Amino acid sequence: MDLIQVMEMFPDQEACIAHLERLRWKGSPQCPHCESTSVKRRNENAMGRIGRWKCHDCHSTFKRTSGTIFQGTKIALQKWFLAISLMTNAKKSLSSCQLARDLGMK
Repeated sequence: MDLIQVMEMFPDQEACIAHLERLRWKGSPQCPHCESTSVKRRNENAMGRIGRWKCHDCHSTFKRTSGTIFQGTKIALQKWFLAISLMTNAKKSLSSCQLARDLGMK
């Protein structure tokens, strides 16, 4: 997949999140701690923590990126998806400095 296809498939953060949820949960979200499917989205406006889920069995909260390589990142998922595409499409290798330049990061 080239960069243009990646940008068309994932034009914004919401598209990246939807793709990650499809790959990870296949339509049935589950808790990464106890693997229960009795989960619900938290009230995002009241809590101020967007994108969190609550498990009704173990009472833990989690994000859709919990337990993935994207856990705890401050970088947008779109940049991560572009970085993965650049690394997999590199003919020989890709230095971290070149990757940072390509993605506009310092």
